[in-house]
Amino acid sequence: MKAAKLPTAGGELPLDEIAADVVRRPGRQAAAVLAVVEELLADAPQVAVSFLEDVQNIASHGAGELLSVEDLLPLRGPRTVEAWETVDRFWAKVVAWCDETGVELEREDALRAVSHPVLLTQLRLTYRALADGRRVGLGDVVRYELAGGEPMAVLGPRPQA
Repeated sequence: MKAAKLPTAGGELPLDEIAADVVRRPGRQAAAVLAVVEELLADAPQVAVSFLEDVQNIASHGAGELLSVEDLLPLRGPRTVEAWETVDRFWAKVVAWCDETGVELEREDALRAVSHPVLLTQLRLTYRALADGRRVGLGDVVRYELAGGEPMAVLGPRPQA
């Protein structure tokens, strides 16, 4: 926790703030934080997966001041890879559902007009940028799940050998 520069005094961790800090360049603490996530996946997978989702959402925007998803990929441990892919598959299902049902996704470039840094961070947490210039958001996730789409699978603790 100290190597990752995470709070150690107890209490609730501000995961969205930590995710935003991890993804900021130069990203010196990203490897250490992802190592903590690797350990956390064994004991508290829901928290770890939620955190990874925040990291992925922010990094997906490809802004120059942020680490990209490609920057983060080599820093993952084996459990983190599995959780990362679980999050990716879920968001891909949401996008596929939106495309199949005619839900029009907003353009990613609209976020570039937001200049307030705190608001921009919050928007990046709630939207995921797509390679085709669109973005999918939590509102789309809610519509998908209300229409009967499967919620994100959460990885459970591994059985002891």
